[in-house]
Amino acid sequence: MKDEPVEFKQTFDLYLAGEYSKAYDLMTSVCDRYPAWQGRAYEIRVDLAAMLGNLELAENILEQALDLGYFYNDFVLRRDEDLKALQGRPRFEALVERSFMTLAEEQRKTCPELKILEPLESSVSKLPLLIGLHGNNSNAQGFSDYWGFLTRNNWLVALPQSAEISAKGLYVWNDTTRFEKDIPVHYEIIKQQYPIDENKAIIAGFSKGGHAAIHLALKGFFPVRGFLALAPYVGDVNNWLPLLNTPNLKNLRGYFVMGGRDEHCTPGAMKLKDKFNDQGLMCEMEVFPEMEHDIPSNFDEVLARANKFILNE
Repeated sequence: MKDEPVEFKQTFDLYLAGEYSKAYDLMTSVCDRYPAWQGRAYEIRVDLAAMLGNLELAENILEQALDLGYFYNDFVLRRDEDLKALQGRPRFEALVERSFMTLAEEQRKTCPELKILEPLESSVSKLPLLIGLHGNNSNAQGFSDYWGFLTRNNWLVALPQSAEISAKGLYVWNDTTRFEKDIPVHYEIIKQQYPIDENKAIIAGFSKGGHAAIHLALKGFFPVRGFLALAPYVGDVNNWLPLLNTPNLKNLRGYFVMGGRDEHCTPGAMKLKDKFNDQGLMCEMEVFPEMEHDIPSNFDEVLARANKFILNE
């Protein structure tokens, strides 16, 4: 992603190479350099300390993170194989409970939010609209730097932020019932505040946000011409089959943008695209061979092609 510090990618590469000590030293050296990424940096340091077998150090780092106001969810603290050796240790268990209690308290206070990017200049009576859903463990602000092509070309961009919190300042789209309720409400708010051209509305999303975007488009909670799925997490393709009976399926168009090295998302997205095409939902896909789970650097050009296809222009 655009704003991820380069040292995080370097640390991940060292991790993949089994160079845990070097990865830990690098992440520790930049841990406080990037305030927006500090919580993630502490999480990575906990993982690496555990992988090095220094379980007391891992617990110390986790406690420091909690003292700074950070907190982590079940996926991070329970389901991460890197922390397997920590499970069941009394101190670690107490820290996990503290983290979960903070998360629950913050969840009670969290509400859906909406960030609006207005056109730089508007020369049309009705505005084309793109609704963009950030990826999991991200936020609307972190997804806001990609849409300059649209705002320069009379588009209104609306970026909902999930109300399902995963860590401090980070949100996810795991609760289908929640986003099925929240996103249509956002759409109605947008309609009240701006003159929208419903014939030029697109819903987009990255990763799990891409999953949510496809889901919402298929279920037709509000009118869109189609979806733009950026490295969407698809999961089991069979789970999508009930949605293929959607009445407006053949009126939609979809555009997938995938990385050739994204082994977790690209194979499933390819299968889903083929299913859609078989059912009459016209889809295109661009695969960037050297890209992992990310958004292409030439995204303006990709966005232009996607819009042209989805709007059938």
